[in-house]
Amino acid sequence: MMKWNCNNKLHGKDDVMKSLPADNIYQRLCDLRNGTGKSQKEVADELNIQASVLSRIERGETKSVSHDLVIKFAEYYNVSTDYLLCISDVRIRRNVELEELGLTNKALLQLLQGKVNGSLLSKMLEHPYFPVLLDIVNAYFTEAHNTGFASRNAIIDIGTANIKDFIKEHPEHRIEGQHDIRRLNAEKVTGTEADLEKIKSIFLSMLKDIKKEYDVPQQDISTEELKNQIVTMKKQAIFQKKKKPSFNENDMSRIVMGMFQSMGMDLDEYEQEMFHKMMVHMLQRKR
Repeated sequence: MMKWNCNNKLHGKDDVMKSLPADNIYQRLCDLRNGTGKSQKEVADELNIQASVLSRIERGETKSVSHDLVIKFAEYYNVSTDYLLCISDVRIRRNVELEELGLTNKALLQLLQGKVNGSLLSKMLEHPYFPVLLDIVNAYFTEAHNTGFASRNAIIDIGTANIKDFIKEHPEHRIEGQHDIRRLNAEKVTGTEADLEKIKSIFLSMLKDIKKEYDVPQQDISTEELKNQIVTMKKQAIFQKKKKPSFNENDMSRIVMGMFQSMGMDLDEYEQEMFHKMMVHMLQRKR
């Protein structure tokens, strides 16, 4: 008999050690406790149960865990009972107060009415750059970086003023000096302008990362499967011809071609002509 222990191992024949996915309440309880860094005795004391009871539960040596104990574990680890019972992989408890999310009523209404793509929104929120993006957006709204860039621009102004003085004293360097002044002035930006560039850069980077998940190529059908489908369609066309003698091979060919196009097979004009001739030939051979 295979036994689970709290080191995520299975002990079985020949002492083979294998990893076990978190698909049972025993492992999930063990993983949650390990996540707190607490010992079985510490958790048992805080839950007011015997350490030996918790040990047996985490090792999977109990046939079942009582409802009261499941609820107690869920409240202690702040997870849902569905997560502990492996009904769901979402740890968050469903009865979270909406106010705790920090969203406005209008924003919540948009989500509840399905006006927002929840899946896409989740991918955005899960992206590691999203908190950084919000920080910069907040700085843009509050103009938090304007003071720093104003100081930077003031230093540039000092530099251009010095160049102008140099040009007055050395007019032979007027062209080079004016070029340097234009180059320095081009470096002057406000804090909001710099924030907008950062926002654009981070947002586009996030979109590219998320798009990769949508760029999974469509799996093409195998050659063998294509042959089988052609045979099936051919049989259906012959059956239709027998059922309605007025239909000729050209009619049957168009019907079959329409079936292929409905399956997403986009044929150009030349391919349609070749397919039509092939189908007509195949149908005529069955006369």
